Amino acid sequence: MSKRYLLNETEHRVLSCILDAVERGDTKISIRTVAQQSYVSTTTIIKLAKKLGYQGYSDMMFSLRRHAEEERDAAAGIDLSSILETVDTACIDAFADELLRCRNRCIFIVGLGFSTIASSYFMRRLATLGILAYDGSPVDMMRGGEQPSLTIFLSRSGETRDLVDIALHAKSLNHRLYTITAHGDSTLARMSDNRLVIRTGGPVAYNVPDFFIGRTIILFEYILSRLVDRLQQETS
Repeated sequence: MSKRYLLNETEHRVLSCILDAVERGDTKISIRTVAQQSYVSTTTIIKLAKKLGYQGYSDMMFSLRRHAEEERDAAAGIDLSSILETVDTACIDAFADELLRCRNRCIFIVGLGFSTIASSYFMRRLATLGILAYDGSPVDMMRGGEQPSLTIFLSRSGETRDLVDIALHAKSLNHRLYTITAHGDSTLARMSDNRLVIRTGGPVAYNVPDFFIGRTIILFEYILSRLVDRLQQETS
């Protein structure tokens, strides 16, 4: 918005103050409060609103709040029943809570084959939130300690021998184990503290579409939306 409307430094500061309050979910953001926090007059704020194309301050605040709500509702609008065999919201919230708990430690994301696409994606998305994750060879990097970390497994079958061996090692270090799989009764799923079962359809064969990776990434985005909610609550 600053670039589009050629805002100067003062206008940018005022807009940043307003957007921060909107993102925190403040329901009452008076023009006088914004003026005090931005060290400007109320007239400057009204001029900014009109420069952005609004009729006035109230019109601007209504529009910005609505836009923020639409962004938050976009994640909530995902039809999880089309992604998961059983929508377990408690497990999804536990997933977000574990990510929050381990944000100052290294989180391990483990997948083989095509699952490395999803593991790499999730690692990079966590990095955008300042959370360290690692999707390389985890056995060499894993450490125990009084506050063990979280290991996330991505496995369609849940029976890959190498992944089961890594899970055994992670459990020996008292890591929490979370698994995303297409088989809730698989070995990895049974070993895990929590599991989310992806709805995939039939067995995988070459040249046959497999929705496991795509749905896993969509699920990640939903979990991240829950994590962002928690991070924002801490700062509000």
